[in-house]
Order: sequence, then structure tokens, then C-alpha cells
Amino acid sequence: MRLNRRSLLLLAASAAAVGAAPRVVRAQSSPGNRAQDEETAALLREFILQRASDSTQPWMEMHVVLALGAGFSRGGENLLDELVAKILEVRTVDMRQYPYFPVDVERHPFHMLQILQATDVPYDRAFVTPKGRFTRRDLVQGGTALLTPDEIGDELSWIVSVLTKEFPPTKDRFTTARGEEVVVQDLVRRHLVETEEAYADVFEVMKRQKLYDKGPLHSTACNGTHLLYGLVEALGNGYRGDDLEARVERLIEATLFRARLEPVLIERRMPGDDPMVRLNREAANLTLVGHLVEMFGYIHQSGAVQMSEGALRAVAALRARLAALTATITTDYDLAKLQKDVPQAYKLILGDACHAYRGIRFWT
Repeated sequence: MRLNRRSLLLLAASAAAVGAAPRVVRAQSSPGNRAQDEETAALLREFILQRASDSTQPWMEMHVVLALGAGFSRGGENLLDELVAKILEVRTVDMRQYPYFPVDVERHPFHMLQILQATDVPYDRAFVTPKGRFTRRDLVQGGTALLTPDEIGDELSWIVSVLTKEFPPTKDRFTTARGEEVVVQDLVRRHLVETEEAYADVFEVMKRQKLYDKGPLHSTACNGTHLLYGLVEALGNGYRGDDLEARVERLIEATLFRARLEPVLIERRMPGDDPMVRLNREAANLTLVGHLVEMFGYIHQSGAVQMSEGALRAVAALRARLAALTATITTDYDLAKLQKDVPQAYKLILGDACHAYRGIRFWT
């Protein structure tokens, strides 16, 4: 459904009400309701344990590991060990074998390596698989050896997260198994430019040059919420070239700005009181809010970017929204029916819940 003129005018009014986004500067405190965050975390954890943890789909298992940690076990077996053994492949280049995770399974290049990083898997932890025994260090080396940047058509966020961790700015280049030199700073720059291009419409709305509507940002992974992850991690890992810090701060301000407008857009694009329509609206909001609580939680914990008190209050409002969404989705809808009738939509809700749980844990 396209937005009509009345809907666009309502969005314009919402944009005016938002005003300037909170500036990203140093802050000393973390506003918000700690008890509410802990209750949200408890609800999400139980939701994941009941509905996601027994899945045998690799994509879902990856999200469960991200949420519940690398030590999580089911049926007496470590889930991460099972997952790696199931999906790991080996490729031979010039008589040498390299372990890697197929992108058709992990969905985004280096997604699995980023999960290993996010869950603090030790580099010497060994995984026994049908393809051989490999440590996390071996998996990182295999992934980097097989990387071909020019062939990547997906977002670079996960790759940037991993490579800026593995290669500091002073040693930001390596040679692949095929002899291609990769410069990590070049990948950071490419991802930064692509992210700014995706945000171009939001920047124009912030300047009141256009109205907020669906645009290129909405076609990226999880409603545009993954784009900033890699850039923030690059900052945390010491990268500063290409005026990265100031440009990321601008993107963060734009993200807080759109976080106020997006629910209005969702409401206008999914009108009606049918229970499934309402659930679709709740699910779309969960995608946005859960991922943003995760990203801003990482920012706050890591100190990669220092945020103002105003920005932190805006994030506290997002956490309150997440609390309301969690309570509604986990209690007000027939999710068993959704699982039966629309399994893909059901799966996405569970994946978003995993991101939301990891996110709210940063604040508890």
C-alpha cells in the first residue's frame, strides 16, 4: 500500500515534532528503568527457550547462540559445536584446505564469524566436524583467505566487524589464498559510503527537504538496522580514517531520528484491526526496536561512541517500547497458528527476539 497525501502529511507532522536528533557526545549516566529492562530480558529469554532453542535450522541456531551464548547446551550437547559441525565446509586452493561457512547458509558473508566474535569464543576453542578439527583461529584464517571483496554483493557490516577486529589500523592488509591483497580500510570506506547512500533519504527528511517514506534503507537487512554495526565496531577497533567518527555520529543521529518516525510509517502501511495485521505491525516494530536496542547497547557498553544524555534518553524510550512489544507479542497472539500458517514470519519474529534479548542484556 502506498502512502496517500493525508498519511504523508501526518508523517511530516511527526517529523516536525521530533525536531533535531539528540547529539552524540560524552554522557555520564544511563537513564532508563532497570527493573523494566530485567523483566523484558526475562520474558525474551523464556520466549527463546520455549520457541527457538529446539530449532534445527542453522539460521535460527545461529541466532540462539548469539542470544544465549557460546556455552548454551540443549539435550546435553553444546549448540555451537553442533552448529559448526553441521554447516562448516572446506575449500581447497593450491593444494591447501581452508575451512569456511557457506554464505547460502549463514546468509551474510562472515555472519558466523561475527557471531563467534560477539559471543567471545576463545581463539583456541576447537570444533570437531566431519571436515576436520578447527579452532576459531583456523576459521578466521580460512574466511579471510577465501575472501574476494569484488564478488560481495551484500552488506559489508559483518565483514567489517570481523576484519577490523583481526587487523588493527596499523596492519590493515592481508593477502588471500588467491594472491589478492585486501586493505581493510578500503572495505570500511566502501561500507561507510554504501551506508550513507542508504541513509540519503533520512538525511533529507532531517533537513525537511522531503517527507519520510519507504526508501532504499528499508530494503537492507532487518530494515536497515545492521548497517551501523560494522562501522561502530571499526571505531571501537581504532579505525578513524575518512573522518569515520564524525560520519558515524551523523548516522547515529539519523538512526535516532528515524526511530521516532518508523512506527508511524508502519502504522500507515499496515492499517486495520485484523489480528494478523496487528501482529505484522508489532513484528515490524520488533525488528527495528530490538536491533536498535542491541546496537545502542553495544555502543554504550563498548564506549566506541560516547552519547549525550539526550541520546541516552532516546534509547531509554526505545527500551520502554521494546518492553511493551515483548509483552504484547509473547502474550496477545496465537503464535502457534502463525508457526503453522506462515512459518517464515514466525521464524523472523524469533530471530528478532534473539537480537532484542542480546540487546536488552547490555542494559541489565
